[in-house]
Amino acid sequence: MPEPCRCRKPGRGFTLVELLVVIAIIGVLVALLLPAVQSAREAARRAQCQNNLKNVALAMLAYHDARGAFPAPVHRMKVGAVVSVPNILQTDGRLYKTWTTEILPQLELANLARQFQWVTGTTVNLLPSASTGGASVNAAAVSATIPVFLCPSDPNNAQPFENGPADNPARWGRLNYGYNFAQFYPAADRLSELSGLASPPTSGSGAGFHQMLDYNVGIGVVEGYSRSISQLADGTSNTLMLGEMRAGLTARDRRGVWAMGMCASNFHCRHAFNGTQGVNSCGGEEDDFVGKDLVQQDVGEATMRAECMWANGWASAQSVVRSVHAGGAFGAMADGSVRFLSNFIDAGAVGTGEYLGSLASGGVPPDIADQNFGVWQRLNVSSDGKPLALAD
Repeated sequence: MPEPCRCRKPGRGFTLVELLVVIAIIGVLVALLLPAVQSAREAARRAQCQNNLKNVALAMLAYHDARGAFPAPVHRMKVGAVVSVPNILQTDGRLYKTWTTEILPQLELANLARQFQWVTGTTVNLLPSASTGGASVNAAAVSATIPVFLCPSDPNNAQPFENGPADNPARWGRLNYGYNFAQFYPAADRLSELSGLASPPTSGSGAGFHQMLDYNVGIGVVEGYSRSISQLADGTSNTLMLGEMRAGLTARDRRGVWAMGMCASNFHCRHAFNGTQGVNSCGGEEDDFVGKDLVQQDVGEATMRAECMWANGWASAQSVVRSVHAGGAFGAMADGSVRFLSNFIDAGAVGTGEYLGSLASGGVPPDIADQNFGVWQRLNVSSDGKPLALAD
């Protein structure tokens, strides 16, 4: 009797239709999961951005503990100097001592701080010029990438700034956190009055200077001066110290440069006046920085506007607290706490920084009446005396 055949029957393979169905299902799953993965990654970047800002704020407070005051935004003027040099608004990106170079030791970067070589004169404190080897002596220092100064969410901060002044044509490292300087640049002859070296006039031109200061000053006052915690009349928890700052769109965009002591490069100025701009304001020429025309040549006006980075090119005289986060930007208060500042924060209805900065007589300008001084102004100005409820 013949034995039955124990041969296996050939297995049934996938049909083309079944294979296509499986591929389609995998594609749908990837499409569903990819946004979640991207969202998780951005959440991690955002958390790191917040943590970096916190560490910079703590370094500022450590500096204050050691020196009795916060670092000055920029050390262009020396106390007691004859004030005769041009306004810093009209200068190029000369490397003056600035708040970021001052807090390097507090960030455990003392070795980097020692790399800088400064020329100290009667009126300025800046890096050596090309004639004294400045470009080569300090190139490595200014080009350093300092991770704690960077927000991982910003796609442009890995690209250094490469269009510095002729005497310092180095590659400059980027920055994403700007110092809350002030809402105006005072005339040079006001510096001596502010430092106590001269008495302000009681009538006529400049009589309203000190009263006007209370409605303009953040943490940094004017060039070479800054405030201590005891001088922040509104309180440390009600005064913004640092706000996010987007890095420039191209290598010729000087916005967000850590070692460059200029408005819009490493500190904010006129960011709560000169119109009604608030956080991530995108209405027009809210930024004002030297070299805007070069950036426009690189990417075009349409791209600058689409990125909410359109600007004026008159001078380095204005900036906006800005980030790439949805809905707002991070800010560090003078007590070291970090808050998320909404795009919809009440930005008030104040006038221009030039008007406030040139006030010639006593009295409070109508722009800064209570009804016009919004939450954004109250956070940025440290001694305005206007109440700010926690609910705001």
